[in-house]
Amino acid sequence: MAKFKALSRGTQLVLVAGPLLLLSLLFTWQHVEVDYGQAGTATIALDGFDAWGLLLALLTIALVTIVALRALSAVEMSADVPWGSIALGLGVGVLAVAALKNVIDDGSTWASYVFVGLAGIVALGAFLDWSEARGVRQHPELARRRRGVRSAA
Repeated sequence: MAKFKALSRGTQLVLVAGPLLLLSLLFTWQHVEVDYGQAGTATIALDGFDAWGLLLALLTIALVTIVALRALSAVEMSADVPWGSIALGLGVGVLAVAALKNVIDDGSTWASYVFVGLAGIVALGAFLDWSEARGVRQHPELARRRRGVRSAA
């Protein structure tokens, strides 16, 4: 738990909201009415796994994997690769695909809007990590740890 609390806020958001977003695909994202002619109509609840849901799942898995490897493991990742920018791109992709899925799906449920909000939290976490990495790179004097430092103001 102490190791998790030591992570940046963006990393914490991605590592919590990402797996929750994956689980959300198992819940009902839309209700579809099926007309059986004279027999009547039926409403069918559909989960989030369709082509868009699969793309959403793959983007989320890629993002959570990159963030977890960077933050929690001793794996040495290449310094030549802009991992923060890749994570930001994946986070924006997660939000865009979730929003597009929700708009395209007929009969979206109220829960699907909550799940799009969860995708927004994932994207926000990726953005916070990216902006923190850019700030440290441009201003190395700000790289000191801020936990436990209190303002006198």
